[in-house]
Amino acid sequence: MTDQFKELFISYGRRESLLFVAKLHQRLKINGHDVWFDKVNIPDGDDYQQRINHGIESAHNFVCIMAPRCMTSPYCLIELEYARLLGKRVIPINQMVIFNTPEQTLSAGDQQVLVGFYQFYNQPDQAIRTTQDVLARTLALIGKRDWLAAQHKMSDQDCQDLVEWAQPYENLWAKHDDVEYLQTVQLPTFGETIDALDGVVERITAVLERQNHYVHHHTEILAHALHWQQNQKATQHLLVGKERTAAEEWLLTEFLGGKQPPCQLTTLICEYICEARKNAENLMTDIFICYDVQDKDIRNSVIQSLSRYAKTTWIHDRDIQKGADYGRAIEIGIENADNFFFFISTHSVVSEYCQRELDHALQYNKRVVPLLIAPTPESAIPEVVRGLQYIDFTDNTCQADYDSDIDDILNILRHDREYYEQHKVLLARSLKWTAEDRKPSFLLRGHNLENAQTWLRLNEGRALHPPLALHITLITASEAAKGQLGTDVFISYSRTDGDFARELNTALQQAGKTTWFDQESISTGVDFEKEIFKGIDGSDNFLFVLSPDAVASEYCEREVNYAAENSKRFITVLHRETDPTTMPETLRVINWIDFKNTPFDKSFPELVQAIELDREHAHQHTVLQQRASDWADNDRSQHRLCQSRKWAKSRTDGKQTTGTNSVTTGFYPR
Repeated sequence: MTDQFKELFISYGRRESLLFVAKLHQRLKINGHDVWFDKVNIPDGDDYQQRINHGIESAHNFVCIMAPRCMTSPYCLIELEYARLLGKRVIPINQMVIFNTPEQTLSAGDQQVLVGFYQFYNQPDQAIRTTQDVLARTLALIGKRDWLAAQHKMSDQDCQDLVEWAQPYENLWAKHDDVEYLQTVQLPTFGETIDALDGVVERITAVLERQNHYVHHHTEILAHALHWQQNQKATQHLLVGKERTAAEEWLLTEFLGGKQPPCQLTTLICEYICEARKNAENLMTDIFICYDVQDKDIRNSVIQSLSRYAKTTWIHDRDIQKGADYGRAIEIGIENADNFFFFISTHSVVSEYCQRELDHALQYNKRVVPLLIAPTPESAIPEVVRGLQYIDFTDNTCQADYDSDIDDILNILRHDREYYEQHKVLLARSLKWTAEDRKPSFLLRGHNLENAQTWLRLNEGRALHPPLALHITLITASEAAKGQLGTDVFISYSRTDGDFARELNTALQQAGKTTWFDQESISTGVDFEKEIFKGIDGSDNFLFVLSPDAVASEYCEREVNYAAENSKRFITVLHRETDPTTMPETLRVINWIDFKNTPFDKSFPELVQAIELDREHAHQHTVLQQRASDWADNDRSQHRLCQSRKWAKSRTDGKQTTGTNSVTTGFYPR
């Protein structure tokens, strides 16, 4: 994806700056920097504004040439506003900076363009009506950054001469994309140069190289986030795997020793990374937000601040899927969150909805964190909340006070984080198990059971938010069933198909099938790939969710190869249309079950039937394979060999199934 990016976008006014920008573009491009310059990078016939926007989005840096036309142009202002909105690193270059200009009223059309921009991007209207307003806003956006000096003097006559030179040159700009041409072309000079171009190029190059890894990562994540936004924030466009982990680490970068972030985190980028994390963690979150709709502004502000630290939140107007049962979705949101934030205001304390949400959180021993966001009589606050220490936002008089409150929230979230996370995960599992008549397929196994036992043993006597009877019952039942439950299905999928994979996993468990599903089966702090392979080893069937992303995933490829090497029985389900020629041979030869063109409830019984086909033989294959691996891992010890009678029986069983859908081949015939 990096090939689509350019090192910098140059915003300028043509009257004074066209030749200066042309020379700057020429020198930087010869030096190996890819520069966005409108004369070169907007093809004839293309939508000009869309090209401008894409140029800003896909450039790592935004260069603003400070000269009279640029600083008083509503169109250059919009470019600067958009760059700031995207969090771009802005590099101001002082060519002919001004601080005052003859005040002229902008045309009605220019004023409407500005109003339309602010409305489209949901930004406050800056009430810009004159050229002086444009200049003031431009200077405010540039702020106190150090300007790069590239001073140049030009008279009105020089500007006119530039215009006359440019007119016949118009058809030659396209050649400026060719480095060989640029090495030969000689551009004229109009006016008096004060700061030599060599020095300007040297300083720009130094800025471009400073913290460039952080800046480049910003551009790449932004491109993904914009694509996600343009596609209705669909799950399949979220980051997955190493890319998601790297993005989260980037988001949490600390700037120490006086260093400053070269570009800014935006609401969109933070939301995108947090939603990717939520998708990777089975839609579980750090915080459920309980608030009244009249307090939405402060809610949004707190969510945005916490998202900068990769904290995930649950709110009803974003997280309830269309068609879902509203009340039950709220309850699940509370159950699947580590913490319950209660926004105290005169509105929330009288809200029946907020009271029901609070009662549900207390029922399951959730950690309740009160935030006082508006002066509220103490007698009106629910009694159970009244006794808790709250974070007071009502005494804030400056940004530092607000930031201090956010720091207090972060400290609370850090305290006992592992306990509350496990409390949440086990609660969600317990409630599923209970809702499904305690089917064994929902019980804990392997590392999950061991971790749950340790968690319970260490926290049985806990005073605050102790484990529930639900936790204890689930763990006890799982202990009793230890060693009795195998794994029917390992689910291999791309995280971009996470919603479908979660639906499939739940349906299989409801049908009584035990599953290995990474979002439920891998504990924190373990070797991820080792656990994946262990999960495949212990599963009777390898279920692959077919989609273009899945067949292109290096993680899925390793899983498929490992399963094939170990002769696992493959079952494939078609989720999204996939070109068979892109599939590995292992998958291409198998008839898939069509979930794309057939309703879920019609295809699912066919999947269950496929799992149950030769079930005993499939399970025996798994058991024998695990015993053989254990024997090989222990220097082929005689003590670990199967009894000869059982081994002979397994060989006989294997011969009986040869020629049918044999597990020893691992594949269904096509």
